[in-house]
Amino acid sequence: RDEGPPREIQDVRDNSKDGEYWEALTRIIPQSKLKLWDALGAALLEYHKVLTRRSELFSEATALQRQNS
Repeated sequence: RDEGPPREIQDVRDNSKDGEYWEALTRIIPQSKLKLWDALGAALLEYHKVLTRRSELFSEATALQRQNS
């Protein structure tokens, strides 16, 4: 039973639309949401600074209360 040369089976993937696919992924999150998240991130950093300063002031006040008693 001679079937001739073995047939090569090649799974060639069509990559003609890969560029479109990856480009579309860059727009999954709307620009308005990104701006909102950036604003929230900036506000949280400011809030963190306020809380850190408040903690420092609380520590200073506690130390002064100890000195005064």
